[in-house]
Amino acid sequence: MTSDAEVLKSPSVAGAADEIRQQGYAVIPGLYTGAELDALRVALDDLRERFGATSLTAKDPVWLADNVEVAGPGLAFYQLLGFAPSLASRLFKPDGVAALRAVLGDDMHLELVGAVMSDETRPFTEWESHLGGIDDERWRREGRRPRNTDVKRVIHFLFLEDLDDDTGPWRVLPRVVGDPVDPPASTREPDWPGQVTVTARAGSVLLLEESVWHAVVPRRLPGVRHFIGACFASVAAEPTVGQDASLAGLAGHGDPLFASLLEHRPKR
Repeated sequence: MTSDAEVLKSPSVAGAADEIRQQGYAVIPGLYTGAELDALRVALDDLRERFGATSLTAKDPVWLADNVEVAGPGLAFYQLLGFAPSLASRLFKPDGVAALRAVLGDDMHLELVGAVMSDETRPFTEWESHLGGIDDERWRREGRRPRNTDVKRVIHFLFLEDLDDDTGPWRVLPRVVGDPVDPPASTREPDWPGQVTVTARAGSVLLLEESVWHAVVPRRLPGVRHFIGACFASVAAEPTVGQDASLAGLAGHGDPLFASLLEHRPKR
């Protein structure tokens, strides 16, 4: 059995933590098995059927239920664990969590979990960042773009399918912690100077610092893409107005790794 200390010293964890600080993102490949990905995919497909989503995109947002929306980026399930609490023990792996703790501190905590399904009808998704985590939409409306000098939030994206030219890669604009946070060009412009194309195999995790601008390229081939996103915050992060209410009911969850993500939620 691998100890926590061994995980923290593993090359993938140390490398990912350094990359987040130096370029704002890191990819940890192959953390999940094919069987684990199949189970997660089935769970999300079941949710789609439960809420009767006949299309995975919509020009104007359509709310199928509270926290279930179809819009341009796809079919989104906000507060995912409120719909499928059994997924809690399947979402995170020791290496991914250790990399997050290496940059956010041992007292970091999980703020939200969501998922998005999309297909070839999803258009180019314009550049965005996730400053404020669960409050990111509010911060955008208010024009808030604080320039942090340390890492306070990181988004954990789990891809259930390959991320490549056929399925639609992601683009990110690398940044060192403390770099400017304003967009260098129009967020609707597909290509930005200095952008990097991110590709990954199914079961890989992209760790993205909250200030990093990123965009999603459309699929070339028909098919459905699933990804699960989770926001983690350090003890120094500003408390949020929004809350993922589904997490409160999971505080006593039996999976030790998941439970540890909820045990140190700071009170400020």
